[in-house]
Amino acid sequence: MPIPIETFFLDPDAEGTLQGRIQQMIAEGILSGRFQKNEKLPSTRRLATHLGISRITVTLAYTELLANEYLTSKGRSGYYVSPEAPEPPQFKPLPKSEEKVDWTRAIAKHYSETSTFEKPEDWARYKFPFIYGQTDPSLFDHANWRACAMKALGAKDFPSLTADYFDRDDPELIEFIARQTLPRRGIIAGPDEILVTLGAQNALWLSTQVLLNQRRKAVIENPCYPALRDILYQSRCHISAVDVDDYGLPPHRIPNDSSVIFTTPSHQCPTTATMPLQRRKALLSKAQALDALIIEDDYEFEMSFLTPPSPALKSLDEDGRVIYVGSFSKSLFPGLRLGYLVGSAAFIREAR
Repeated sequence: MPIPIETFFLDPDAEGTLQGRIQQMIAEGILSGRFQKNEKLPSTRRLATHLGISRITVTLAYTELLANEYLTSKGRSGYYVSPEAPEPPQFKPLPKSEEKVDWTRAIAKHYSETSTFEKPEDWARYKFPFIYGQTDPSLFDHANWRACAMKALGAKDFPSLTADYFDRDDPELIEFIARQTLPRRGIIAGPDEILVTLGAQNALWLSTQVLLNQRRKAVIENPCYPALRDILYQSRCHISAVDVDDYGLPPHRIPNDSSVIFTTPSHQCPTTATMPLQRRKALLSKAQALDALIIEDDYEFEMSFLTPPSPALKSLDEDGRVIYVGSFSKSLFPGLRLGYLVGSAAFIREAR
């Protein structure tokens, strides 16, 4: 694979001859790992034109690097990074500039102190890997995914792939969500009531930004999705954590001054408890009495193997107070980072 010519540049403040600076530039690229073994370098003519110097200077630098086994020549094919490139003592790394910014004063709000989880890269090697959100390659439909990718990347669908929809979402994706995904949960929604997001976590963040402030109270389940707690802390709203039981969030324990209720009724995160139908209706009645809104995080409704999934809260809602959060992380894969919000057109307009 050729090395992009844009990665080559000369430091105008560096000392030494042009030939020596070119040698040092390439050697440091190899020693730092930016230039990999057997990668092709630009031709002497192209590099000279790119750097605005004489071609003979580049040729001499390449010749010297060839002699020191940094590079190898393959006849008319050109110059390549040698697989036997040594580490010469004469080329010292350029010193890094010292930062002058006091980041403890420059950063207005700190987010790195929130709880984060690290997933080991070799999690699949563990005997009992308690890791969520991973894809089983043996269950993934590689053939259909490849066919869809080839179709999407073809010339016929190029305008759809590359078009700038400005503040709109892809109309075909919206249509798929409205006609194929939401009806499975008993939800009927129009295009102006659906917003595509960068995963369910982004949908929760948008909901928090639109609905909560320092004067309002959010109710969360205890325990809950860890990222949700971090999102709410950043919004500086009041937070009330309500202990869940075997059937999820108990409506009678919700404080009377609550503004927004976050819940995972299909599979409570992380206990996996499923909220029965009667409790779902009781939760809707409680929210109606408080004039509160409900954020229904239906992140994995597809994962129902023993019995059919219970109706979504959104499908039982007659007041428009339930905002539905969905995701393709479980039905496809989490790296896709694709989710959606479903709610009143007035809410979706602000979230967009």
